[in-house]
Amino acid sequence: MAGDRTTTAEFLLGTLLSVPGRVADATVRRPPPYRWVLARTRTPAAEAARAAERALVDGLVERLGAVDGITFVAAQVDDRRVTPGLGLDPGRRLELVCQLAATAYFATPLDPPELLRRIDAAAVADWRTGAYVDPRLPHPPGSVAAALAYYRDGGRHPDGSPRELPVLSVPGALGARLTWDEPGRTPVAEPSPTMFNSSFAQYADDPAAAEAVRAARAEHGRILCLGRSGAGGPQRPGYFTVPRGWRRRGH
Repeated sequence: MAGDRTTTAEFLLGTLLSVPGRVADATVRRPPPYRWVLARTRTPAAEAARAAERALVDGLVERLGAVDGITFVAAQVDDRRVTPGLGLDPGRRLELVCQLAATAYFATPLDPPELLRRIDAAAVADWRTGAYVDPRLPHPPGSVAAALAYYRDGGRHPDGSPRELPVLSVPGALGARLTWDEPGRTPVAEPSPTMFNSSFAQYADDPAAAEAVRAARAEHGRILCLGRSGAGGPQRPGYFTVPRGWRRRGH
């Protein structure tokens, strides 16, 4: 019995001694409180990064809308604060990522080749798809030259096989993609409210956007959609990040 009492006492003592460690471990693993996460997205550094990202997006939208023959219709902006998955944070280094997703709609009566030539002449962006190269194509995918070649060659490779439908892409920080109404492709979808998996999303929605796009398509004949997710992969998961352990380091 004495041995039993000793064993029990030792167990209780060990349990009590381990409590601080368990509490500390739970504190490390517990997600930060809602108010703390929001506070981190409102620091001067976060606000400056948000303003710079918005200026980047607004600049692209304004340049495209200024092209002769293109009319700006509507835009939707989604300022997200999300907990990144392994795709954006493979090393699990980040507590939070801020992303600015945006979709802008334009209308034009121009046929695609003329539309592309005007976009190219206006130097709206450096259209291409990163470092990816299709050996069957003489131009980088996502570039104006590749899109023009699609129409010039009737949408076919030299061997007669069909090419992918053309798009324009901007790599890097902008990470944008331009599509347009095209025979054989699903028409550009009308704007609709977006569902989020984050409690920290701020969504700027125009309730009349869908009707505006519908009316612009009827008036001009073709809708263009410029979209970006705001996530550039592990190298640039968003415009602002909060590293794990920020509170524990006392910053």
